Amino acid sequence: MLWCFLLTSSELISLVKEYNSNVNTDMLRKAYIFAMEAHGIQKRASGVPYFYHPAEVARLLAELKLDAQTVITGLLHDVLEDTTVCFTELSEIFGSEVAFLVEGVTKLSKINYASSRVHKAENFRKFLLAMSRDIRVLIVKLADRLNNMRTLNYITSIEKRKRVSLETLEVYAPLAERIGMNIIKDEMEELAFYNLHPDEYSKISLQLDQIRNKDNNFVQNTILELKKILKENGIDANISGREKKIYSIWKKMQTRNVSLEQINDIVAFRVIVDNLQQCYMSLGVIHTNFQIVPGRFKDYISIPKLNNYRSLHTTVIGPLKQSVEIQIRTEEMHRVADEGVAAHWFYKSDGALFRKDEQEKYKWVKNLLTVFQNSSNPGELISHSKLDLFEEEVFCFTPNGDLITLPRGATVIDFAYEIHTAVGNTAVGAKVNNKMVPLKTVLRNGDQVEIITSPSQNPDGTWERFAITSKAKTCIKKFIKTREKKEFCLLGLQLIKCALSSSKTPLSEDMIPFKEYSCGSLDKFYYNIGRGIISLDSIRMILPLSENIGNIYNDSLCITNFIPGVAVHFPACCSPIFGDKVIGVLTPQRGLVVHVTSCNNLGKNKYNFIKVNWTQNDDIYTEFVARLRIVIQNETESFSIITNIISSHEANIINLKVEHRSTDFFDLLVDIRVTDVSHLGDIQAALRTCSLVRSVRRL
Repeated sequence: MLWCFLLTSSELISLVKEYNSNVNTDMLRKAYIFAMEAHGIQKRASGVPYFYHPAEVARLLAELKLDAQTVITGLLHDVLEDTTVCFTELSEIFGSEVAFLVEGVTKLSKINYASSRVHKAENFRKFLLAMSRDIRVLIVKLADRLNNMRTLNYITSIEKRKRVSLETLEVYAPLAERIGMNIIKDEMEELAFYNLHPDEYSKISLQLDQIRNKDNNFVQNTILELKKILKENGIDANISGREKKIYSIWKKMQTRNVSLEQINDIVAFRVIVDNLQQCYMSLGVIHTNFQIVPGRFKDYISIPKLNNYRSLHTTVIGPLKQSVEIQIRTEEMHRVADEGVAAHWFYKSDGALFRKDEQEKYKWVKNLLTVFQNSSNPGELISHSKLDLFEEEVFCFTPNGDLITLPRGATVIDFAYEIHTAVGNTAVGAKVNNKMVPLKTVLRNGDQVEIITSPSQNPDGTWERFAITSKAKTCIKKFIKTREKKEFCLLGLQLIKCALSSSKTPLSEDMIPFKEYSCGSLDKFYYNIGRGIISLDSIRMILPLSENIGNIYNDSLCITNFIPGVAVHFPACCSPIFGDKVIGVLTPQRGLVVHVTSCNNLGKNKYNFIKVNWTQNDDIYTEFVARLRIVIQNETESFSIITNIISSHEANIINLKVEHRSTDFFDLLVDIRVTDVSHLGDIQAALRTCSLVRSVRRL
């Protein structure tokens, strides 16, 4: 049995009163007694009464100097899940704010990472919704998880210890880091690593002991030397040496593929000064007196991390001729580095966790929630959240100097969506450092990015291939999915209208018994018709006036009312362009596929043929891809002449391939974008007049 001292209500109240003299002590004491009675005779795995756990969670929250509501939530965080107490009772006794916080923590506790991805993602979605409304939900859950990790050794199942440790390492530690609570993050990682890899933990721990025995007062001597040179320059600094955690050292060994002996910066020295000016003064003094290690300087004061971490980092060859990592910051920066979002707590009547100007620094919570609201694939939800939690950052700027922080490897399209969804949806290109670049351009630290937009632009499915951030990916998918749904609904509606055209009967919603086809709405019915899920033959069965209708396929469907590639597709086998004689094939799932009437693949289709036509629509400008086979003489200027002829007719070459080459001739396949058959004919005629062109043929 674990023997420990239970935190009393008086001790807890004293802890809170140290930083908040106006605390409602009666409410704190009531919560303490209520939780103790609710958990009753329940026991922990260690054998101690269960209430020891919520009492320790409350102690952690009080040590972080959080408000009374959060400390009370720590005491009550398990009562909804593990006792007979209900939400209504909790709300009546302790108020709606505490009840909401407890419910939010309970939702997160129900995530089972060993369950199906669908169940896991749905629970995580609910938690993010609660967390986005009040981040104290996350803080309480982190304190809960840390206390559980501290007592994990009392769980007899090795498999369960490893599962809990993996959850901690993959989800909770990164979340703690994202809100800047590095004290909690570091301890979580250490405990998780110990349970996942006990042999490696022990090995590194033993090696560190040996290094400490041989350091010859390395840490103390380095501190004295740094203090001396700073003092000589009028800077009175508080300097400490902090050995890096075992998990951090192990990660560095894995990343660099080196042994522990090859890592020089095991100890990081922290220089705490009075103000911002002294931070940069100290940096100058240190760089003047010691040789810097190139590429190891980072200014997180000018450009803070996403969790608002601010500090100057540099690595130098120290006074004892060893590589030394030095972190320079003010006392306030140091407090934020350890406590993160908890360091910004303000005691206001509205219970706000941090100032309004601080909320922007934690907008990643809202962004992650957006991902979960817009994604339909549960597998993507978890992977996207991990992407946003783990990736290193790249810092870019708008033309106005606003900082945009993105994961490393992010592209222009990620930047556009980070500004605003509407900017991303209408982006056509960008200027990076005043140079025009495409949307797939990868951004680098310090880039100034100006997004170029066009109201006629829409997201393309190919954008997702080079988008990196989960926000960009989900916004692109959401737009395409919405557009696709509208297109298939429109296609289904047009097909129904074609069916009715012979009878000259106007379409009425009352005419279509869509519920008989398991469709909850008329739009769903149109959608299923457009996708070919409901066959056209069944239209005769559902229309009351079908006996007055001749062949329902006689009337033509206008295909220029649709966006190419969504519900209406133009296949590569014949590449139809405006003006060609065409016919449509309604296929399951894909929608309407339009072929040239002479296409050889038409005979292979077993689906319904639909008469289609082109109709000029001034509101829609569409380009089509046409493929030409061009045989040209093998001359030095041949390629440039061909490309000049095509470009002079305002057509873009999107692909060019040399299919056959001989000493006399080149056989080229050229894909070009044209507006219609007439446009293509003009280009072919111009090519044929060129003396170097042997033949031109459309494929």
